[in-house]
Amino acid sequence: MKNMMNPEAKWDKKALTYPRYTSSEDTYEAKIIRTLEGADVSFKGKRVLDVGCGSGKFTLRIAKEAASVLGTDISSQMLRILHEDAEKEGADNLRSLKCTFDDFDPKGEKFDIVFASVTPAVRTEEHFRRVTELAGERVVYIGWAGRKESEMLYAIYERCGITPKIFNDVPVLKEWLAKQNIPYKTIPVEETWVRTYDRAKAEALCMEAIEDNASGACIKTVAPLLDTMAGADGRITDRMHVKMEMIIW
Repeated sequence: MKNMMNPEAKWDKKALTYPRYTSSEDTYEAKIIRTLEGADVSFKGKRVLDVGCGSGKFTLRIAKEAASVLGTDISSQMLRILHEDAEKEGADNLRSLKCTFDDFDPKGEKFDIVFASVTPAVRTEEHFRRVTELAGERVVYIGWAGRKESEMLYAIYERCGITPKIFNDVPVLKEWLAKQNIPYKTIPVEETWVRTYDRAKAEALCMEAIEDNASGACIKTVAPLLDTMAGADGRITDRMHVKMEMIIW
């Protein structure tokens, strides 16, 4: 049975298990910011719009340099987490707006940089046009380039006979930019994210991943399969292999 949960409720639910901001310089987000600096993209003193900001993993890091940051997201729970962490970090130059990007109204506000990272908020040609128009200087877009493979989830998919979704939105953006004769820079990103979960969180992530396609028989296989993955402490380590591209124009 297909899941009929509306997008807002879906992302509110994802917020319960979603990674959140950390100040460590060893994170993927920190690496991306350093890579952008090497590509002559600086957030220092800039007015930034972060579209589909989620829990604020990038938003708070950008806010450390920017003059101001406005984050938009459809999920009130994601924005709640963002503001909890912003308060801890003393990020008083950060605001948020709960809305879809289709409904976003800047009310005349100007932005130097528009940032969008692996978000379904920016997927169509109209969205590409809007971020381009909203950015006074640069658009930074991070999209999937064909690979998002969790070893834990792929084991569940194989057991349940589920065909994993292929994440590959970057070619659509490149085609649009070419049609508009807009020059752009592309930077490939390949990572393996290693994350360790307690048993409850691992099971919640698995159930969330298969909820659109899971049969009763499939659901019953999740717990026993996770048992085989658990370490002596009961925790489960997952490796997520990803391939993305940063597109800057």
